[in-house]
Amino acid sequence: MKDLFENTGTKKLLFIFGGIVGLAIFIVVILLLYNSFFSRMSYSKIETTMVEAAKKYYGENGRLLPSESGESATVNVTSLVSAGYMDELNKYTSRIDKSLSCSGSVLVTNINNQYRYSPNLICGEKYATETLLKHIRDQEAIVTSGDGLYELNGGYVFRGENPNNVVKFADRTWNIIKIQDDYIYMLYADEEKYDKRVWDNRYNIDRSSAVGINDFSVSRIHDSLNNIYNSGTFFYDDEKMLVMPFDLPIGGRSVSDIANDGSMEGSRILENQYLGLLPLYDFINASTDTNCLSASSKSCANYNYLSYLDDDWWLLTPSNENTYEVYNVTNGTVSLEYASVNSIVRPYVRLVKDVLYVDGTGAPSNPYTIK
Repeated sequence: MKDLFENTGTKKLLFIFGGIVGLAIFIVVILLLYNSFFSRMSYSKIETTMVEAAKKYYGENGRLLPSESGESATVNVTSLVSAGYMDELNKYTSRIDKSLSCSGSVLVTNINNQYRYSPNLICGEKYATETLLKHIRDQEAIVTSGDGLYELNGGYVFRGENPNNVVKFADRTWNIIKIQDDYIYMLYADEEKYDKRVWDNRYNIDRSSAVGINDFSVSRIHDSLNNIYNSGTFFYDDEKMLVMPFDLPIGGRSVSDIANDGSMEGSRILENQYLGLLPLYDFINASTDTNCLSASSKSCANYNYLSYLDDDWWLLTPSNENTYEVYNVTNGTVSLEYASVNSIVRPYVRLVKDVLYVDGTGAPSNPYTIK
């Protein structure tokens, strides 16, 4: 009986001790999470303060604003403090950590004659404003096989079946196609398909029929993309501020051409477009199948995340062998179609360089979110 009481007492003590240890661990975890959340919120408030100060600064110094769409200008915190638009940074950072030494600036970019203000706060190893570009560079290793980010054509290209390149933007799903000259290019990949449209349906004298003319610069689909951008239903104004105009490579190529560096498509350029379609070479480069070499390669449907975008959808690239056919993707395979055929429109965009990373890993179940 004595042994029973002793064993029972020992069990109670172990149970109580275990409970105390568990509670202590729980409290420590909660405190760490709270401190992390508090720090993030505090840094975010400082960034907001910087942006508001920059808006006041440029409100009184409008001549310093970038005048052309796509141009940027920068004002540093030192100038904002000197002009009296905000206090020294240490007044804000001392609430987080009195030993912090921070610097900062605000980039203002002209987007279609509207102005985007983006903060850049750097506090040594403690904190730095993180762009999506920086996050990808820090987190994504460059690979030479399998799924992932490859170094290609002077930039970086996502390739394979599941390369963790998914972004949630404008309440829709997008795939990052590539990073070129520090710009991120994305393709609309949402399951909610955009309307089917003709690429073009004008009368073609070569065919004596309204099969379309495969010149993107004067095409119906060019008009459709402009309408999508300006409609106010696909992008809200604040989302448009993340989309940077870019030059579209609208040159043609044949089904047997194997130059996949953009030189064929880039033989003709349409400047300063806010929305485009995916060039053929970008579709080909997304496949890791070594037999995927040209538009005629059926193997391009293999190991290619873009081949999983169902139904049929338009590419940007026309045939250079006639005036009426354009490349199209149907069930993962590239083919030439009359421009007058109805296919899904998948807008292709370039993001501003300073688009900010918010959360996510890029996986389909946990896409990147941005602002």
